[in-house]
Amino acid sequence: MNITNTDIYDTEFVSGMFDRMSKTYGLANLITSFGFTARWRRQCLNNLPVVKKQSVGFDLMSGMGESWIDIQNNIDDNSKIIALDISDEMNRKASEHLKRLKNKNVEIKKANILNNDIPDNSADFIISTFGIKTFNKNQQSQLAIEIHRILKTEGSFSFIEISKPNPLILKWIYMFYLEFIIPLIGMIFMGNSEDYRMLGQYCKRFNNSKYFYSCLKKSGLKSVYKNYFFGCASGVYGTKKANDKN
Repeated sequence: MNITNTDIYDTEFVSGMFDRMSKTYGLANLITSFGFTARWRRQCLNNLPVVKKQSVGFDLMSGMGESWIDIQNNIDDNSKIIALDISDEMNRKASEHLKRLKNKNVEIKKANILNNDIPDNSADFIISTFGIKTFNKNQQSQLAIEIHRILKTEGSFSFIEISKPNPLILKWIYMFYLEFIIPLIGMIFMGNSEDYRMLGQYCKRFNNSKYFYSCLKKSGLKSVYKNYFFGCASGVYGTKKANDKN
């Protein structure tokens, strides 16, 4: 795959990549992270500020619905999850996953969060797990503005993403993982390492959630930055306060 003249942050490019990876992405992600993604996903949801009963929330870049059980553990049975993803195949996988859930309080929509028709002040909570790495800095800034627009006052949010760790030895392992292990997993599972190599490139370019954190604060959201396992993942969580400009 020659990406020299390709905008890897373009919506069609990203959706096509995840369409192709949809059959193997869940298992491959679990293996390449040594199971840490499942743990970090739970920690991300545990950081979500208290959500009121009968709430409505959004799972952005929802993938195959890997976060839904953890979200449901943090909300009551009468609350609703609206899951948004740009990949048709990921949404199809998510629909299959929903059939297996006891609580089916999830509505799946194909949508680009940066170009949407979601009403202002309509969400009690917003979450995203491992979805913001495919956003460049300008898109992260736009995303922060959208989160502020969509959240109700006193609404809450929590995001997490794979990140470049702080200790030197972990950083070396991280780079080896991105450059060699992820493409190898792609070759084993798909017979084609290029999409998984691209996934590694997104992680490498993303670095950590600090820029996104600054965007959220600039948009007027009360935000807290957090590292997980020496910075191997990072995230941000917080609330929308009335007239709060941080």
